[in-house]
Amino acid sequence: EETASCSDKVIFPDFQKSADLPTGETVAVELMPKEPGEFGFSCPMGMFRGRLVVE
Repeated sequence: EETASCSDKVIFPDFQKSADLPTGETVAVELMPKEPGEFGFSCPMGMFRGRLVVE
């Protein structure tokens, strides 16, 4: 559980998508990759990062 202001949004640049992340709530984000690969995501400041792996 993170309450830093940077953790209130996630950005998926490869999909031109972003989503607000209210504290304590589950948020669904629909992404439609056209091919397998690794796609990065992060908070707006790039401090929290991860990758989505599509096989």
